[in-house]
Amino acid sequence: MTAFASGSAAGAVDYSFWGRRSLRWQVMAAVIVINLCAALVAFVVVILNAQRATRLEMLSSVAIAERLVQETAERLAKTVGASVSLTQLPLHITGLRHVRIHIEDLTGKIIAEAPSASDAGDEDETDEVPGWFADLVTVDRAETAIPVVENGRPIGVVRISGEASDEIAEVWSDMSDLALLAAVVNLTILAALYLVLGRLLQPLHTLSAGLHELEEGRFDHRLPLPRVRELARIVERFNALGAALRMARQDNLRLNERLVRVQDDERRQIAADLHDELGPCLFGLRANLESIGRVLARLESEPAHRIGERVATMSEILDRVQQGNRSLLRRIRPMALGHVPLAAVIAELLADFERHSPDRQFRLSLENVAEHYGDSIEITVYRCVQEAVTNALRHGQAGRIAVSLREEMAGDRLRLAVEDDGVGLQPDSTPGFGLIGIEERIGALGGGWHLAPVAPRGMRIEITLPIRPDDAATVSSERAKTI
Repeated sequence: MTAFASGSAAGAVDYSFWGRRSLRWQVMAAVIVINLCAALVAFVVVILNAQRATRLEMLSSVAIAERLVQETAERLAKTVGASVSLTQLPLHITGLRHVRIHIEDLTGKIIAEAPSASDAGDEDETDEVPGWFADLVTVDRAETAIPVVENGRPIGVVRISGEASDEIAEVWSDMSDLALLAAVVNLTILAALYLVLGRLLQPLHTLSAGLHELEEGRFDHRLPLPRVRELARIVERFNALGAALRMARQDNLRLNERLVRVQDDERRQIAADLHDELGPCLFGLRANLESIGRVLARLESEPAHRIGERVATMSEILDRVQQGNRSLLRRIRPMALGHVPLAAVIAELLADFERHSPDRQFRLSLENVAEHYGDSIEITVYRCVQEAVTNALRHGQAGRIAVSLREEMAGDRLRLAVEDDGVGLQPDSTPGFGLIGIEERIGALGGGWHLAPVAPRGMRIEITLPIRPDDAATVSSERAKTI
């Protein structure tokens, strides 16, 4: 179920380029895109406004220049001769902006050109305008021709054409200053936004770390409340969730521990019934069969011989029943537990392994171990040693096995370690029912276990069991000596 849930959760994650980015990155990218769009819109608006302003400015400048040229030409025609008026005309129409004035004779030859205001000081600004910007803002040039008449006859033509370069230079200068200011303001806003987002999103990183703590089973972990109201509500719910999970785990531990104790009590009762009830009955049967056998041995008849054979068969069956009863008693609960110190029971277990495997080496180390710890802990330690040593012999082909048992943390915890020099756990192997049973039993008692390879070869299993107050009350004050 855990693997399925993990797979479902992983399938729901957005693995796109956008989804792999942090929330800060996404917000910053969105703001940058919005600013770029706004800048593009502002640029288009500026270009359109610049085109309209340039067109109006150029038309008005051409109209003003037209009136000025007409008045100047009429005034000069009354005071000087024709040839002189054409040459002196540029001197009286200088300083006009946004226009170019060319004076031609009747043959179309340019006699003079009136200087404009842009020729005096705006050439540098005009040269700084990029060509692409000038192409975007440039509008159709407005032109007009004004005939110069003296004594009723034309003597030349003044051609006036609109010039947008200086207006474009002004627009470019204004837009450059505005763009620079906008860039500085946007960079300042982005830097401030980056810092603010980091501060605002820091509780989310803390919340993620807290969720990892809950995932690891550390339900006592609590988070400080952030200053952001919405995030504070989420953190409050997180802390409430941690408290609820902690209470649920404590309830589960108490329930599992109760189930283990009930199971141990039932096994102890069954073992007592088998030992106290079935054992004497089997002993009585054996005694009666042996008595019948002795009586039949004194008889010489054929029926007595046949009955004797049946009695011998029944004795063999009874032997198997008694052997099965003893094996069942050992599997359900060793009768020595609770009556003999735990150290002696573990030593006897290893001695039994040594009798069946004389070519293997066994070592037992006990440190600060009490005589008794209660039924649940003692039978758990016994089963763990039994299962670990069996796996080392059967699956690991171990030649040396070391078992150590000691108390830690001022008598609050019992640590068991079984280490061997076998082939270790194979990569493709799966835990057997024995290890699964050990894990469930240790978890029910609130303990933990760890299985890891050791160098250069072999495996080591470490098991820790908490000593409950009710178990500690049964602990004897006498400690077993280190073996």
